[in-house]
Amino acid sequence: MVSGSSKLAVYSALAGNIAIAVIKFAAALFTGSSAMLSEAIHSVEDTGNQALLLYGMHSAALPADLSDGRIG
Repeated sequence: MVSGSSKLAVYSALAGNIAIAVIKFAAALFTGSSAMLSEAIHSVEDTGNQALLLYGMHSAALPADLSDGRIG
């Protein structure tokens, strides 16, 4: 089972990555810098990684099913 402090860390990182992405997009818009736009997109990707991590933590906490993994 995932501890509450682990989830808190992931949620904190998610919030931080969202804030960083917004700031970088604003800076890219203000300066016209393609490098800053690239960094902003990278921050969005980091945010996606955090979301996938949260999904994995949620899935791992679910009870096991009787499926053997085969289709059909």
